Amino acid sequence: MTWIKLCSIVFLSLNLMFTGCKSQPNEEVYISDFYNIHCDSKSAKKLNQTIKNEYKDLVDSLDEAKEEGYTLPDTKVSYDVYTHSNLLSLVIKEEVETEYPRYKVYHFDSKTKKRVSNKKLYKKYKISQKDMKVWAAQAFDQVYANEYYDNVKELRAQTIGLLPSNLDVFYHKGKLNVLIPVATNFGSGTKMVLYRPNRKKSYKIEDSSTFDQMALTLKNNKLSLYYSGTDKTYEVHGCFNEYKQVHVYEIGPGVTYGFALTTNGLVEVIAIEDGLPIERVCSQGPLYGLDKVKSLRSGQALTENDQLIDLFDALQNQPFKSLEGTYRNESVTLQIDENGLYAMQDQENSHSGLLFSVGMEEDGFVYGYDDYNQQVLSYCKVMPLYEKLEIKNLFDHDKLELEYQYE
Repeated sequence: MTWIKLCSIVFLSLNLMFTGCKSQPNEEVYISDFYNIHCDSKSAKKLNQTIKNEYKDLVDSLDEAKEEGYTLPDTKVSYDVYTHSNLLSLVIKEEVETEYPRYKVYHFDSKTKKRVSNKKLYKKYKISQKDMKVWAAQAFDQVYANEYYDNVKELRAQTIGLLPSNLDVFYHKGKLNVLIPVATNFGSGTKMVLYRPNRKKSYKIEDSSTFDQMALTLKNNKLSLYYSGTDKTYEVHGCFNEYKQVHVYEIGPGVTYGFALTTNGLVEVIAIEDGLPIERVCSQGPLYGLDKVKSLRSGQALTENDQLIDLFDALQNQPFKSLEGTYRNESVTLQIDENGLYAMQDQENSHSGLLFSVGMEEDGFVYGYDDYNQQVLSYCKVMPLYEKLEIKNLFDHDKLELEYQYE
């Protein structure tokens, strides 16, 4: 199917702007504007009505503005149509004043003349929920690579952990495109990022690095840590990027860290000695503010402009969100001080001990905890959500939802 891109802009009487693609006149199925799929099937008619209903409120607002004699600034809708075999993908972009643009994607099969759901596309193109989590982390790291906010790690955890299960996808020029909501400190709290994942089936790069009793290995794009003290090999969890080098180094007296260099020049951190006691080794994500790195050596990062950056200094500058405060629900009270010491009281038991950050996985931060009362050394997962905490697997609680208690 051949498509011609219309470069002209048509202004409608509602001050609503539409731009887009239109097929050759002799095509059986084509799209002439964002709410008009030209096809005589019931599915096409139903989809046209769905799209009209979706944007009814915006059109009504523009109608009202026109009648009252004022305009709505920076308000417009634009669209593009992409084809992949028999699949027509209509991507609508809505911009309303200062909000981040909103996107909606509708799919239509020109052969069957039926609407196609995202779920069917996931099955056809073999897209899993795990794939989406990985792409969300990659998209976030791409956006925030050189950014520095105190809560950047929390934003990353929210992007991955709260990712919707129904992401919009479409193919353009043979490549998969995914629209990913990335957490932000501005506007509505998320912005949509268009990401094009690299769907490799195999990885050829292998690497290893050894220091003292520890050996970090990269193989088939998976990281693992061997520790001779326990004679065990541990999977490194929370690794979402594509890697090309690993590095283990003692960055302070008795403090050994692992580092993993991604193919796009970011350096991820692995707090080895925090993970070993709980036997859960995790990546802490990239060193934000440090990008365009081409290699790691002797505790330093070599950038593309041949500048050497001390990894210990980069670590010292990383933001870390403290969980300090009192959190409650109907039956549980959790108090955490500035040093990570906690006291938890529920209806039957009380616990106290130390919480320490280990890393980040797809469903939240990983914290180790040492319960002095019961001599338990294990881990839980924490998702900080503004003034709330969601905690998985803490003592006998499969899931805790606690609200911050203001003093």
